[in-house]
Amino acid sequence: MTGQPEEPSRGRQGYYARQAEIEAEKHGLTVEEHGVNKGPNYIGIKPYTSAGGILFLAILITLISVTMFVYGFLSLAGLVYVSEPVTVAELILPAVILVLLPIAAWRQCLKERKAIRLRKASGKTLQPLTRRSRID
Repeated sequence: MTGQPEEPSRGRQGYYARQAEIEAEKHGLTVEEHGVNKGPNYIGIKPYTSAGGILFLAILITLISVTMFVYGFLSLAGLVYVSEPVTVAELILPAVILVLLPIAAWRQCLKERKAIRLRKASGKTLQPLTRRSRID
């Protein structure tokens, strides 16, 4: 016993936040400048982690969610033919998921847009330096 309070073991809590910090440090960026997690072997811009790719996915998820939400309520109202009648209880969990998915997608999209704005303001980039770019 050294007299210093021991930090409690957090286990896996905060694991992904720590991974994002590690990735940001590798590129010399803050977590906010790094944006969404690009993965451990980030080389170049991958379409699904670029701002345009995340925007496309957010729009796609929103359109699918809205379509399914409308279909669910039309089937609940009896305006669309379904093999078995749908009850409100059967619709609660899918409705919650269909509301939360687009919110999460747009949150990631806005997070990446903010990161791009911060990187541009500070003149930083996620692109690793190549041999050619190091030569003056």
